[in-house]
Amino acid sequence: MIELLEPCIELAQSAGAAIMAIYKKDDIGQQEKSDHTPVTKADLAANDVLVAGLTALAPDIPIMSEETPIPALADRQDWQRYWLLDPMDGTGEFILESGDFAVNIALIENNRPVLGVIYWPAKETTYFASYQNGAFKRVDGVEQQINVATPDNLTLAVSRRQKIEAVSQYLNAQFTTVAVGSCSLKACIVAEGKADCFLRIGPTGEWDTGASQIIVEEAGGCITDAEFNPLTYNQRESTENPDFIVMGHPDWEWQKMISPHQRAL
Repeated sequence: MIELLEPCIELAQSAGAAIMAIYKKDDIGQQEKSDHTPVTKADLAANDVLVAGLTALAPDIPIMSEETPIPALADRQDWQRYWLLDPMDGTGEFILESGDFAVNIALIENNRPVLGVIYWPAKETTYFASYQNGAFKRVDGVEQQINVATPDNLTLAVSRRQKIEAVSQYLNAQFTTVAVGSCSLKACIVAEGKADCFLRIGPTGEWDTGASQIIVEEAGGCITDAEFNPLTYNQRESTENPDFIVMGHPDWEWQKMISPHQRAL
């Protein structure tokens, strides 16, 4: 995995450059997909960069991306290793020009993320991790290991436009908030200790959590579904996630602080 990490970082940054070449242009090619979520020229350009680059890097590893048709479970259930991509997590933030969008690359082995890269193009910031090698943040060529925060006052990562009541109803504790856009960037904020928890209520795909999960885990935290069960990868026909929780330091009494719940898929 180590030999794959740096090429993946370079590919994520190249995809980020493709996104930024379209960012704030008059024509971003916004359309609505069949699931009623938006897609733009930037999503597709980033996808083209990633698919071409990963195919050249490791032609024997299959690719699953949000922006390409997902094979039926019967065709992919025996994959022992595959790339899981969200070419641009936070398309809505891209459209609104908040800057809070990211390129996500994950490598899944035996149904678990083992490598993850998340690149934040607007801030030229890269988060990355691989199994049992720690989690890191790189800005302007300067790299530092990141870790979840030790318990103090609970800080919740939230969306800039989310109603706090949508998540606070599940919390049995006082908290402050820090706002950032995409799902993966909120997870990275937890991984680097700037927030302690992120509750995602609503539809997401497995590509929204693959890279985040290994980064958070290597930083000392965890991601589970909203009933504290492990997330699954490539084990169901649907690739939609349940509601999920990104949790920081294990010394927090999470199961006392968060009321379990589940959204029907």
